[in-house]
Amino acid sequence: MTLQAKPVKAAPKAAADDAADSKASLLLRRAEGNYAFPALDAVATQFARSLRELVRALGAPLIQVERAGTEQVAFADWSAGAAPAIFWRYHAQPLKGPMLLAAPRPLILQLVDIFYGGKGQLAAEREELTDAEERFAARLGRDMGLQLAAAWGDKLPIAPELDCVTTDPARLAAVRADDELLVQRFTLRGAPFEGQTIACAYPLAALRGIAGAEPANDTREPAADPAWAGALNKALRDVRLPVRSVLARPEISLVKLLALEVGDIIPLAMPRHVPVTVAGRNFAYGSIGEANGNAAIMIEQIEEGPDHD
Repeated sequence: MTLQAKPVKAAPKAAADDAADSKASLLLRRAEGNYAFPALDAVATQFARSLRELVRALGAPLIQVERAGTEQVAFADWSAGAAPAIFWRYHAQPLKGPMLLAAPRPLILQLVDIFYGGKGQLAAEREELTDAEERFAARLGRDMGLQLAAAWGDKLPIAPELDCVTTDPARLAAVRADDELLVQRFTLRGAPFEGQTIACAYPLAALRGIAGAEPANDTREPAADPAWAGALNKALRDVRLPVRSVLARPEISLVKLLALEVGDIIPLAMPRHVPVTVAGRNFAYGSIGEANGNAAIMIEQIEEGPDHD
């Protein structure tokens, strides 16, 4: 007698679980009743690089940015630990909630001072911001929002819109005191910002809303033929690039400029370190000196590339 096995139907709950797993992306993963967000590490790495370039562009060319691991804290604890701080809140679909940034208030005052030609030294701590400082904080917030959008770009297309800049965390009405946040911290290294930290926070509820989201399409080009790539690399090594260093950038008023005559002297303040650019991009920093009877620059620091190489 031949026995025929009857097909076994999957239980409805198991089938539903399999369907949910098939929709899961690198953006969100659920395991043992909890959530993990593996894409956040890559987002933080990219954001740290662009944040470093932003601070350098504002007038601190030697600044580095270190990022710490992601931690989970309640909003009340996070905001209390950040004070006194400037908070930025962003509306960022398809996240089901806001994105938050926070930076120490003294850091903003230092950045404003450097931006307007100072050295980033604070005369005294103040609770209130001037109109110029508030405008600068809003502009900085918009710039960081663009950086966050770029960092998320190949994982989830978002466009953070800045909707609140405040020194009072109570005004971040979209977040409650007991809401859990995933917080990433970015610490500035180098004078005059040594140890200052910018924090990026995502409410857990906002991240859970992207469980069914699909990652952005992979637009990377296919790998090139090794022989062709080797020939191209060899050819590129012989390309000659212009190397330039700016020793001084004096500024004088329009009145003095119009009054200049032949024989007048413009005093120059020679910096300790000068930038060295290659084809218009920062390559290194060095000090001015002499070699074999010629003026020369001794390289003291090579700039890191996007992958720290």
